[in-house]
Amino acid sequence: MFTDGARESGRKLRLSGLAGSVKIFPSRHRKMNFWNKFYEQPLDKIPWQNTQADWFSDLVDRGEVKGTSALDLVCGTGKKSIYLAKHGFGKVIGVDIADRAVEIAKQNALKEGVSGNCVFIAEDALEWAFSNKEEFDLILDWAYLHCLPPEKRNLYASTINNASKKGSLYLIRAFSSRNNEEYFEETVDDAANKIYFLDEKKISGLLPNFEIVKKNESAPRTKPDFYFTELLMIKN
Repeated sequence: MFTDGARESGRKLRLSGLAGSVKIFPSRHRKMNFWNKFYEQPLDKIPWQNTQADWFSDLVDRGEVKGTSALDLVCGTGKKSIYLAKHGFGKVIGVDIADRAVEIAKQNALKEGVSGNCVFIAEDALEWAFSNKEEFDLILDWAYLHCLPPEKRNLYASTINNASKKGSLYLIRAFSSRNNEEYFEETVDDAANKIYFLDEKKISGLLPNFEIVKKNESAPRTKPDFYFTELLMIKN
């Protein structure tokens, strides 16, 4: 069971300790606008509502990703959270900035019979996770870090470390490019979102106390010029 505090968490605040006191989420409303517009699409147009990435499901099915608690950063419609809950995770918290995505995630969990194991929170994932003090067996970042600008990566790394313990798993997918581009931009109507390219070196450099256990590359269905870097890491 989850407390009301866990369900209601989501704090608009100033955080200190990283180069003094700074307001760290100035782009929150821009991102919220983009993703809320994105989730206005019919569900059959949202890729992660209808299928799961092969590598993710293979790792879970083979028991290489296991535990009792998981944090799903930017959970979308909750399908991966639900998959984890149906494969032994008794407590899964999914956080997403889009209210509509969280509504769909809750409906999906109810349909799949795991609403008692999943909590979905409509909040900026980095803000919520940084201010939350809980440690998880698994942190899932399936296409979130690449949405953050470079200046937020150190805060992201601190957040991952705060939310993990020795032996915690960290599973990430991020867009990569074999060229020298820094990012590409996606638009929905008049809203835009930058996707920054990452690779194994950049990701592992952010988390030097995590060791790569397995790695994979996969091809995006909608962006054939790029590829996904996928890493399973464990905290030492």
